[in-house]
Amino acid sequence: MSYTRVLVIENPVSWAEGMKVFRKQAEPALNAAKKAGLLNSYSMVQTGDHAGMLITEFDTKAKMNKYVKALSAIRRDTAAETGGQSWAYQGQVKASG
Repeated sequence: MSYTRVLVIENPVSWAEGMKVFRKQAEPALNAAKKAGLLNSYSMVQTGDHAGMLITEFDTKAKMNKYVKALSAIRRDTAAETGGQSWAYQGQVKASG
């Protein structure tokens, strides 16, 4: 069983400007979390001109909680720089069939 966390992001700046900030601030931390074994995978998906989702997957809830603590400061800094806001949804993913 794995755990998925979806961060819904909305910014007043364009998607391209938001991605510049994401690549500069968040992506290095996400790659480090992946290399450290906390994070299985992540993907950033554009859902509108000023909105998107960061989807992350973890082996265990404990790893997800460590990731959240490690990246909370980066999340706050990114939101402050872009003037945006975000909401997180998380939970278990069970295989069926």
